[in-house]
Amino acid sequence: MAGFWNYRVIFCEATKDEAAQYQIHEVEYNLNGKVTNWSETGAAPFGTTLDELKDDSERLKTAFEKPVLKVVRKARGYELVDIETGEEAFGEPPAGLTQ
Repeated sequence: MAGFWNYRVIFCEATKDEAAQYQIHEVEYNLNGKVTNWSETGAAPFGTTLDELKDDSERLKTAFEKPVLKVVRKARGYELVDIETGEEAFGEPPAGLTQ
């Protein structure tokens, strides 16, 4: 399936075992910008060189330029929604990416 991905901040609500927290996750979209998947665990910068690590750290920071999301349970599975509006999460396709 063709699509794209980006980093997004996801708010994780408190459970009986863990406090609420914000994490940066990888979120995947189809070409229309609809979320198709997201990483189960938070992302961490990495690189095989110090410069690659710095570059990846900068990419992670792009998550703060987009609305914060949260996971909500639906009748059939889970969905990411905008934490402020409750609307289904959406990703703007990168420039030059066409269907």
